[in-house]
Amino acid sequence: MKFYIDEVLVVFPYEYIYPEQLDYITELKRGLDHGGHMVLEMPSGTGKTISLLSILVAYLNHHAEEKRKVVYCTRTVEEMVKTMEEMRKLMHHWEVEGASLQPLRGICLSAKKHLCIEPNISQYPEEVDPRCREVTVPWQRSNRCPFYDTIEESPVDLPPGVYSTDDLKQLGHTHGVCPYYLVRRALKAADIIVHSYLYVVDPIVSEVTKEFLGENTILVMDEGHNVDDVCIEAMSLIYTKKDSFDAKDNLKALGRELDHMKATNRQQLQDEYNRLVNGLAIAQMAREATDVRHITQAPEVPAALAEQAIPSSLRVASHFLSFLQRLVDYTHRIVTRVSRTYVADPLTFLSKVREECSLEVSHFRYLAERLKVLLTTLQITQTEKFRPISLIAQMFTLLSTNYTDDRYEKPSFVVVCEAHDPARPLVPDPVLRCVCVDASLALRNVFAKYRSVILTSGTLSPLDIYPKILGFTPSVSKSFQMTLSRKCIAPVIITRSSESMSITSEELTSSFKVRKDEAAQAIVTSAYESLLFELSRSVPDGIVCFFTGYQYMGEILLQWHSSGFLQELAKNKLIFVETQGVEETSVALANYRHACDIGRGAIFMSIARGKIAEGIDFDRHYGRSVVMFGVPFLPPNDETLRQRMHWMEVCLGISESEFRNFDAMRQASQCIGRVLRNKTDYGMMLLVDRRFGLNDKRKKLPAWIQQNLKENTNLSVDAAITVCRSFFREMAQPWAHEKDLGTTLLSKKTLQKMGRMSPSEPPTAVGGEGTPSIAGSDPVSGGRDERQDEVITAVREPGQHKRPREC
Repeated sequence: MKFYIDEVLVVFPYEYIYPEQLDYITELKRGLDHGGHMVLEMPSGTGKTISLLSILVAYLNHHAEEKRKVVYCTRTVEEMVKTMEEMRKLMHHWEVEGASLQPLRGICLSAKKHLCIEPNISQYPEEVDPRCREVTVPWQRSNRCPFYDTIEESPVDLPPGVYSTDDLKQLGHTHGVCPYYLVRRALKAADIIVHSYLYVVDPIVSEVTKEFLGENTILVMDEGHNVDDVCIEAMSLIYTKKDSFDAKDNLKALGRELDHMKATNRQQLQDEYNRLVNGLAIAQMAREATDVRHITQAPEVPAALAEQAIPSSLRVASHFLSFLQRLVDYTHRIVTRVSRTYVADPLTFLSKVREECSLEVSHFRYLAERLKVLLTTLQITQTEKFRPISLIAQMFTLLSTNYTDDRYEKPSFVVVCEAHDPARPLVPDPVLRCVCVDASLALRNVFAKYRSVILTSGTLSPLDIYPKILGFTPSVSKSFQMTLSRKCIAPVIITRSSESMSITSEELTSSFKVRKDEAAQAIVTSAYESLLFELSRSVPDGIVCFFTGYQYMGEILLQWHSSGFLQELAKNKLIFVETQGVEETSVALANYRHACDIGRGAIFMSIARGKIAEGIDFDRHYGRSVVMFGVPFLPPNDETLRQRMHWMEVCLGISESEFRNFDAMRQASQCIGRVLRNKTDYGMMLLVDRRFGLNDKRKKLPAWIQQNLKENTNLSVDAAITVCRSFFREMAQPWAHEKDLGTTLLSKKTLQKMGRMSPSEPPTAVGGEGTPSIAGSDPVSGGRDERQDEVITAVREPGQHKRPREC
């Protein structure tokens, strides 16, 4: 269908649209008109992706003269593929509807291992980057990659269309060009770019795209509920004891390579020195050294610093290696001699380095780029072997460019040195961490540069905490609810066992009272057994269980195995378990789906924050019930987390307890949201822990879950089973989707009555700037002025229950 949002023609690739989708599209369009950043929470499985793409394509088409670009960020490759499929379907419907569409190019930018077509390289997915470099560096004369050389000699232009990774690989085979570098060269002409978060938050990877993106770019962060964790991880470094020994070996190898070049090609070293001494900016030299971006990881140098000439102590290659030698020796002493946890701010740490090594701290800022230039000059191909020395250079570059000598200003980094892994306190495993505690550091330039950044997900509650953590002020902040003709989701909170005793879940430490108390823990385990066994008898097809972590899941499964409960449970449904091995988990997931397909039924045991919780959908019969055993709190003995939470409490006013509750509830919401992928789907959501019923946690659930929770917030196991049986009995009744027309499904006729089939003038404003749309409203009502019971969902034609799925 096609309709208008104010003056913009929108094509939607389904026969019907949900009221929530219409509200969501309208909010997006007016937010883009108004400018500024948006935080929008849309219920899981309600067509967020197609709604986003529909308005974005329509907006680009309507404002074609502005030549704006859209950057669509996803978490995983699977989500990237789904997005490209939705985009292709949308473009096709523009043709079907006979609407005028300006030529658009939608491309998918992914890692080399997903795009490489060179047979001798692509067969080793984990080694694609180093093997690619070996056959593409300028000094390699034989055994070069023919696909790379072809695109260098005769570039191929991408015609308008949608190009997924498979399309790009097919195009590469057809024209004999490298798909990865074909995409890199197409970035300038592309209108919609789909890639992972790393191309935005990682200061190294972002160099690939940022030069092609202007300030009017529309940046979408889909499934952005964990974007702060992605930022922290991208900006932090870990340096182990093994790395300290390998870095020493790296320096020796560089010394040998330098001596060899002095004997065979001294002129090349002289040319490098001349360029440095003549004041050529080091960042420019690093960029010109080679087009291959895997020489060494070098963080972005501030613009003012990048234009300065390199210090004299780093110009001569041998002097530079001596400079690095002092830093390597110093870090080696720290890592090998640490006996307790040590925490220092960058100023304290660097001051100690200056005293012991007699080095100028300001020169540290050039280390990463200078190392990159040296590796190119020495024509070193296997740069992955020099990762340890690259970590040293990168760590000191980060610390020196992000520290302050103001004692009253809290730094964005801390240095943490630990003698052992917190999860294994009795095993010596020293490590030095350069920890970023300010998530906004990775996105500060993004929010400052781009006119519109859209942060959206199904689990963003409470909406006010993300702007604080990421350091921006949204112009629109809104949570949408879900309109349902029948109650197809049934969330319940179980707080008591059958013996009317409270069920208290534990974190991954032995400090919790219940974990220490064998009698109390036996009651908890028994309650879990009763609940899961009755669910296996009452719930059809698949059940997904989430635990707080591998350790807790292992303890529970071990107790169940010892008592013989797993054998009894397997008589009702087959049991599969997520492990830390990716391949094992993939096989278990495939077998789980097969068991559901053939009607045998299955139970999948998984953990919060794992691969299953973040990237796998259990739609339809693959997930008729999801159980969250315990509240997935962050580990309390992690020093890096303590430092981050201390920084947020001091600088942002977010207390440690508030952040722990927020993080735990967003993880729990993400887990239980896996079972609902569209309105024709249905499933039970069981939160098994008395703490879920506490107000400070229950109110942090998304509004679309709260609206269906209602009175089921303090149930016993027996009461929950009764609710479960009643729910599935109701869901088994025939349902005519014609009943949804005009209420939860809007047709063309309904849209015509609403005045959406012809253009109209847009409103003059979208509310007060910087004032969230949902501010001051009830979290369940969502602050809506119209259709108080409406929400957002993906539209699917009546009777269309199946969709392509991916493992």
